[in-house]
Amino acid sequence: MPFYKSLKNQSKKDRLRIIAGIQRIRAQLSQNSFPEKKSSETLILGTWNIRNFDDNRFNYGPRTKESMYYIAEIISKFDIIAVQEICEQLEPVEQLMNHLGSGYDYIVTDVTHSSLGGNRERLGFIYDKHKVEFKGIVGEIVLPQKMLISEADKKGRQFARTPFGVMFQSGWFKFQFSTVHIYYGSNSGNTPQYERRVKEIEAVAKYLSKEARLSDVNQILVGDFNIKARGSKGFNALEKNGFKTVNNRLGSNRDQTKFYDQISFRPRENELVFVEPERDDRVIQFFDSVYRSADFSTYRDIIVRLLNAKLKKAENGLAESTTKSGRKKYNNQLKSINSALASEASLREYYEEWRTFQMSDHLPLWVELEVDFSDQYLDFLKS
Repeated sequence: MPFYKSLKNQSKKDRLRIIAGIQRIRAQLSQNSFPEKKSSETLILGTWNIRNFDDNRFNYGPRTKESMYYIAEIISKFDIIAVQEICEQLEPVEQLMNHLGSGYDYIVTDVTHSSLGGNRERLGFIYDKHKVEFKGIVGEIVLPQKMLISEADKKGRQFARTPFGVMFQSGWFKFQFSTVHIYYGSNSGNTPQYERRVKEIEAVAKYLSKEARLSDVNQILVGDFNIKARGSKGFNALEKNGFKTVNNRLGSNRDQTKFYDQISFRPRENELVFVEPERDDRVIQFFDSVYRSADFSTYRDIIVRLLNAKLKKAENGLAESTTKSGRKKYNNQLKSINSALASEASLREYYEEWRTFQMSDHLPLWVELEVDFSDQYLDFLKS
């Protein structure tokens, strides 16, 4: 359960709005039969690409305190969750962890090098220490020479963002938890950029599949694969290397039309048991509860205030700029901000994008697994 003591410091208007949002999230999850945390029987595991968390490079942020409460509320429902798009500065992560409390911890990578196409992002895991034990093993996947990613126009690449794996245990279930943020490039299937995307998925799945054959732990591979649809080349690259994915009938982008994010498994025999295996609705559409399209009027004045502050900052930057590139940068910002402020319709359009930088343009995925195999072990000992 997150800690909400700091809500006392918000104005009454803001406090009541935030409380209402938190309560709507809770009601939505309950209505959608999201599982309750259990002390020892099951593990609630997930993945979430939290958009650009949180360096404001796209000038839609930074995230408000309100958004941090909502993100913490969602993450608190998980025992462990992989997170993508964590930015270089970790202060936002620390702020999030303060809301989650001392019972939670996190592990993240260093930032990817921008020359690889990784946008100086981190990958990481947030977990409930009461349910999940870190087993002391951490690694990033660096491909051996013979597995380097090659396309028609390039040979010998590593990943744009190096996949990250950590060994955890919950109850009787020991698992290597790996997360990825696969190169996006282009959504057009006949391009080198799309080929690179598919090759990255093939490489990580093949690498971990080989590791699974050599080890005694269950392999779980999750994250933002930028998979367009079930049955696409990217999706098939997972399956042909022995990874089975959690089925969802709706996607994980904001309008749930794309299947970018996936939870996949390559388990040891008889060591992976789903709770409610027939479910196909393991996606949390948080925009049903917070930053709803219908809430535009609630946030209109906040957005206007933010845009006017950005406008003043850009005007000052332009006045002080001494380079051609600097003037171009600030002129582009001024054009964009003035365009957003031009009308009610443009403000509403800005809100639709702004809210994805407050929450995300990806939705969290989840699955519940059984982790108490004591009865089975006792039966085994009788034989």
